[in-house]
Amino acid sequence: MSSDGFVAAEVKRGDCFRLLAACFYPPDRKALLEEDVPGNLRRLLESVCPEAASHAEGMAGALSRTEDVELAAAHAKLFVGPFELQAPPYGSVYLDSGRRLMGDSTIEVLRFYRRAGLSLIADFEEAPDHIAAELEFMYYLVGKETRAIRHGDRNGAYGYLEMQRKFQGNYLRPWVEPFCESIRTGSDHEFYRLLADGLSTFIMNTPVPGTLPEKLGPEA
Repeated sequence: MSSDGFVAAEVKRGDCFRLLAACFYPPDRKALLEEDVPGNLRRLLESVCPEAASHAEGMAGALSRTEDVELAAAHAKLFVGPFELQAPPYGSVYLDSGRRLMGDSTIEVLRFYRRAGLSLIADFEEAPDHIAAELEFMYYLVGKETRAIRHGDRNGAYGYLEMQRKFQGNYLRPWVEPFCESIRTGSDHEFYRLLADGLSTFIMNTPVPGTLPEKLGPEA
């Protein structure tokens, strides 16, 4: 594969992380529809992870059929409260003993962000291992990787690929499936059940590339 072709494929993979993250924030149904988030996700997944594309297609239909209040209530029941969360969106709940927030794995995730040159913005009110933050971090790392490739920086590109492999393998993939199963069992809302299916299918079937093109750069 050419350098340009590789970068194009990686941009699509990164955008899948970004769009999936958008679906886990407090829902703005109008914005999700106007920006065609499920439709764009489906188109990307058809190339990146075809097994997950049908779930995104279903999400678009579910979103068009639901009401704002219904969607917000389903989101709150799963991820926010005020009562017991049906699907806590924090990695430490699934990775650390005692299902506790801000556990050892949370601190490791925060250290990962800092090693990549990131810090959480002041108005981000969630824990560092919130599912949306971790997905957006993967999007950020893919972006850094593709910029390194465009500049012919092989060592830098490999460094960001390795960071993706470690982060996804140690701090994202291990808790995605139990998290998604909690969504499936904790809600009967079609949008979030399909989102769970799409996320788990994408994460479990989309590995970080192990190699780079032989030639890098804009003219490779």
